[in-house]
Amino acid sequence: MSLVRVLTPDSEAELLTVCSMLEARGVPFFVRSAGLSSLFPATMPVEWVNARAIMVPEKRADDAFALIADFRGSPESKS
Repeated sequence: MSLVRVLTPDSEAELLTVCSMLEARGVPFFVRSAGLSSLFPATMPVEWVNARAIMVPEKRADDAFALIADFRGSPESKS
């Protein structure tokens, strides 16, 4: 299964909100680097180490992007 990054959250609140929305809609997700930021909270402020990203299966990426667009209040683009 191939995973796609759908969001790099700006805050803990955004991370928790989007994860809750995905879970409520049945969209499987994985938070990349979730454990590293708690292991090294202040000693390693390197973004590529501590930055978390929400990943979803490629087949569900459109669903996730639509939920995130709705959360952020932006209209979903129709192609």
